[in-house]
Amino acid sequence: MKVAKTVRHKILNHSSIFDETIRVYNEALSFIIEVIDHEVADTNTYSTKEMTNLMERLIHATKSNPNPKYTEFNQRFYKFPSYFRRAAIATAFGKVKSYRSLRENWETEKQVALENGRKFNKQLPTKRLTHKEFPVLYKGNMFKRTSDTTAFVKAFVKNDWVWIDVVFRPQDLFKRGVHEWKECNPKLVKQGKKYFLHVSYEQQV
Repeated sequence: MKVAKTVRHKILNHSSIFDETIRVYNEALSFIIEVIDHEVADTNTYSTKEMTNLMERLIHATKSNPNPKYTEFNQRFYKFPSYFRRAAIATAFGKVKSYRSLRENWETEKQVALENGRKFNKQLPTKRLTHKEFPVLYKGNMFKRTSDTTAFVKAFVKNDWVWIDVVFRPQDLFKRGVHEWKECNPKLVKQGKKYFLHVSYEQQV
């Protein structure tokens, strides 16, 4: 069994610089949700990896895939980092599956109610396109730790993706009981007006 704990590090030297990164990430997420919902009839037949491969063929132009069906993705999200794109695809996939599951449950409840002569006033679940999700920062591609309290984070600044140096508050991993655990990719999270790095630590027990 795998056990996980999350440690929160407050970013000390930046406040609003990541706002545009979060905005662009969520716009890309909304775009991908619409593509998945339009293109995939049965999400249950796909794994996350299979869905990622499918979506990349549909939205991302490469030398071997020069004319994807949705060329506007690369136009709207120019130089969008590959690991951000894959994180957005995985999140969008989960949201479409969740929406469809809620809709199927609603349809089942409605059918049962009508078959038993009962009124059914429950509203049909709606597909949300606007979200406020926070991205995972994949090590090496979006996050490069330079010390126990500093790192470089890839961010969208002045219409370009650049590396930003961050200083974050240290945590005593020994007191938290995770000093020998595996460190996972951090997540960039905003709480109030401050940004934090949420880092999960895992251990097999």
